[in-house]
Amino acid sequence: MSSSNTAINILLFCLADSDAEQLVTHCRRGGRIAHTFGIDTGEKLAAAICDSDWDVLIFDAEQSQLDIQRCCHILRKYHKDIPVIYVGEGDALQPPDPDVVDMINKYNMAQIVNAAFKAQSALGVRRELATTKTALSEAEERNQLLLNDHQDPIAYITDGMVIYANTPFCEQMGYDDLDGFPIVDLITNKDQERFKNVLKKQRQHNEHQQFEISFFLSNRSEFKTHIVCDSAHYEGEDCIQISIVKPSDKDKSNGVDNTTRMSSKHQFLTLLQEFIENERNSDSSLILMSVDHFSKLRHSTSLIDVELLIEALSNRVRTNLPAQHYGRVADDMIAAIAHHVSSDTALEMAMELVKAIESEIFEVRKQSLQCTASIAVMPINHLTPPKASLLLDTAFDGAEKIYHAGGNNAEICRRDRQQLDRNTAPDDVITESMNNNRLSLLFQPLVNLGASSGDHYEATLNINDWVEGEITAGEMLRAIEREPENTQLDHWIVVEATKQLAKERLAGQDLKLIINLSGNVFHDPEFCSWLSVAFKAAGLPPSSVILQFSEESIADALKPALDFATHLQKLGSSLAVRNFGRAQKGNKFLSHIRPALVKPGYRAADMPTDEQIRDMVQHAKTLNSQIVIPNVSSAATLAMLWQLGPDFIQGSYVNEPMPSMNYEFAAFG
Repeated sequence: MSSSNTAINILLFCLADSDAEQLVTHCRRGGRIAHTFGIDTGEKLAAAICDSDWDVLIFDAEQSQLDIQRCCHILRKYHKDIPVIYVGEGDALQPPDPDVVDMINKYNMAQIVNAAFKAQSALGVRRELATTKTALSEAEERNQLLLNDHQDPIAYITDGMVIYANTPFCEQMGYDDLDGFPIVDLITNKDQERFKNVLKKQRQHNEHQQFEISFFLSNRSEFKTHIVCDSAHYEGEDCIQISIVKPSDKDKSNGVDNTTRMSSKHQFLTLLQEFIENERNSDSSLILMSVDHFSKLRHSTSLIDVELLIEALSNRVRTNLPAQHYGRVADDMIAAIAHHVSSDTALEMAMELVKAIESEIFEVRKQSLQCTASIAVMPINHLTPPKASLLLDTAFDGAEKIYHAGGNNAEICRRDRQQLDRNTAPDDVITESMNNNRLSLLFQPLVNLGASSGDHYEATLNINDWVEGEITAGEMLRAIEREPENTQLDHWIVVEATKQLAKERLAGQDLKLIINLSGNVFHDPEFCSWLSVAFKAAGLPPSSVILQFSEESIADALKPALDFATHLQKLGSSLAVRNFGRAQKGNKFLSHIRPALVKPGYRAADMPTDEQIRDMVQHAKTLNSQIVIPNVSSAATLAMLWQLGPDFIQGSYVNEPMPSMNYEFAAFG
């Protein structure tokens, strides 16, 4: 949810429905659309402020069972800057809490609305000021870096071009001036694609990155070095700062473990992260060897002897485990990245290493030492978590389990299923669910009571093995809208849904599929073009797919939604609206969207009256939209609906959602 000059998002605490309607009306008269949401407990307040952004909270002191101080305490607890308007008849001269910006008599609705508009404007100024302060702080840090480290070679990059390079950078490259020079022309051919990926990641995530790369100098010789990548500003323009790291003699051995001559833990993590980002789909393996009873071994001999044993073991690892990268990641642990080596093959290699270590007698300074090892093998593929540290920690847990089960063994370890936390960043939740194959689609049939052609299904997101306390599929779709640029989940849903639809239509059935998506696609100008390609790849006519969005998502991004609906119509597909009529803010804007289908926002526990359903059906007709009535659970409900004239019905009386589209429509009767 986002604020604009024509919209205001208002949280209503214990405000009566009649007062809420007056409020919406006065806001409309003031030239703004009010997006309102009513709550009446502290728990609901906490959930609402975590789920969406609000411009103002109106607190009805007469109706509330919660005191205003407790209400404001909840806002502060969750670090939410939401101005509070206290509505009541109190005579106190001072506001009852610092977060209260105004105290108004509840019967003066015009004054309440004016106060809300004023609070929204002040909040907008505060938010802009915070953004400006952050940008200023970043600029000051960059300036300080330039002052402190001005001798380091530094360049600023934007859109792939060097917009400024200081003298040390130019001298290092062998040029007098590099301004306006394409940065990729300085990178060796073998590193160009990797460098482009780094720049892309920097633009998307603003993360501090350090990595090794080879430059072409002006004489075409290669210069291999470490560079640091940061997001920056140069002369008011967003750009990427590249700094060449000049290691001192003291630092030349950094990144290498002295005993094994393998990468240190930090360096290995960097290599593993880079490998995951570039070779995630290569069917490779991470192998982690842990020395059994290392603590006991350490206490029975000297530190030097233990290090000599580790050195001997590292040589054995190199012999038995041909790999691309090796690293000593702990005193008793050596890890290897085996490129294009499947986990099954890696397990065979690991078992041979286990047997070799068990049978070998290591001669260390005239001592004969023996040991065993526990080895965990982790597959590296499309299901691998995107963070190297997470993968290494999982391998460590696997080696620990093998050790506690007796050790002297090797096993393939897979990550335990993680709880999908509703409080985690939406992007992380989706990545987590995809990595663990937690997502699937369910298909629920719609029975046609009108004259529409073809059989219809609705595709909804489903979380496999869902347990109490996890985020629900519906919450996930709503949560991702807090990150409007993230359409990863929407793309996945479309690909999976059209794949299933194409498979079913091959049998000659005239099927149409309603696909539920988030409103994020409204903000993606390339989505409809991508959709056209997806239809062609699946061999589907665009008319066989209807994309469905919540009424709230459309209302919160009306202009982008209108543009999207126009492009979708040109493509030959249709748009549908779920939660139709649930918002009390009205939906006159839907006449501009012209949805092909609307679905009222009835919950399973709702029991709408005949008159309410009749009004919904009539409202849909004024929009020239077909209407589906959900949650039909009995023959009695169906008999009543026949008289009211909806186009479709859906619910348990027809069929519950199922993992495939195999409902016998002809059998319904």
